Amino acid sequence: MADAPGEQDSSASRGPLARRGPVALLVLVLVGLGLLFLLSGSPSAPTDRQPKPPGIDVAAPPPKPGPQAKTILEADRESLPPAVQRYLASTVDPPGTGRLTTAQDDLLHPNRRYEDYRRVLDTYSENPDEVVSILFTTDHFFYTGDETVRLRIRAKRGETPITPLSIDASAVREGRAGPEGDREPLRFHREGDEMVAELDTTVFADHHGPIVVDARIEYARDAFYDETLRFFFTPPGRIPARFTGEIRDRLENGSLRVDIGIDVEQAGFYRFDANLHDRFGNPIAFSTFKGELDRGRQFVPIRFFGRILVEVGSSGPFTVGEIRGYRFLDGQYPDRERIPDLARSHTTAAYDVGTFSSAEYTSEHKERMVRLLMEDVANGISIEPPPAAAVSTPPSP
Repeated sequence: MADAPGEQDSSASRGPLARRGPVALLVLVLVGLGLLFLLSGSPSAPTDRQPKPPGIDVAAPPPKPGPQAKTILEADRESLPPAVQRYLASTVDPPGTGRLTTAQDDLLHPNRRYEDYRRVLDTYSENPDEVVSILFTTDHFFYTGDETVRLRIRAKRGETPITPLSIDASAVREGRAGPEGDREPLRFHREGDEMVAELDTTVFADHHGPIVVDARIEYARDAFYDETLRFFFTPPGRIPARFTGEIRDRLENGSLRVDIGIDVEQAGFYRFDANLHDRFGNPIAFSTFKGELDRGRQFVPIRFFGRILVEVGSSGPFTVGEIRGYRFLDGQYPDRERIPDLARSHTTAAYDVGTFSSAEYTSEHKERMVRLLMEDVANGISIEPPPAAAVSTPPSP
């Protein structure tokens, strides 16, 4: 019998996949998911495997404080990349301390000036006995409180001292933009082969920072030489703290600890430096304290690392000297307020060298730095310094 009008065979209206039933649809879905997985790739699979450096598992989590924390620092040094070996070799001592030798004149004499004779250009000659040289200097670079600045001028022709015919000199405050305020005239007088003038710093009691001294020196009739000298001045009203003179020492964790008494007037961030000498006066080590200090009398710890003392091989008593400090003024000009240097030194107890530790410096920060360097190596990141630039040689004429 013919179909009724408007009725159609339902199976004829379905597509070929639908006619195969739900099993075919399931197969199609599974095939599609498989293709999608193959195209996207496994998210956990690395696309570029780098070889791990020998000796250390850089993928391991950071060790906890205690014996486990020493593992990465006690690894076989020869198995480590050269850059890591260099870092470890440069961090055997704590930051702010180190070996001190006679070659480090800036640490042994931190307030010394280094001017030398300067030749007067107008007197240049093939005959060295005709060349005039002039030295303009003073005792220190830093002056604190009511100190008197002693200015000295020496002149010579060849190696023969000469006396300047006249000296026109004055001192003036120097601010961020240059000279400020009135000039203070200076009078020079002769003392032996020198011309000397004394500057009373109380006239600059309102100024904290550099003071500039300009001098016009008449070394021969109508022949002049201009010279400039600077020193840094901290007036009495800007001295933030003073040393009390109390100093004590003791052994602490295999190192020498020296406590220096300080009376703090202005709280803030301070830095203190000191040097250590053996019983014969030879320099051994330098050390630094940096930290926040509150107002009041207190002691500042200066630690001389035991490994350095063992390396030197000298027993006490030691001498602590060149003790100095300042308060840091962040973002200001000038950026520091000086403390009057401690005039005296301190002699420690007679420690035997065997009481100090020969161990290298370790810390969580140092370990973290080594781990980061090792991770860079594992990830193919170069941590080697760039090659030195080639020096070009000019062509021969």
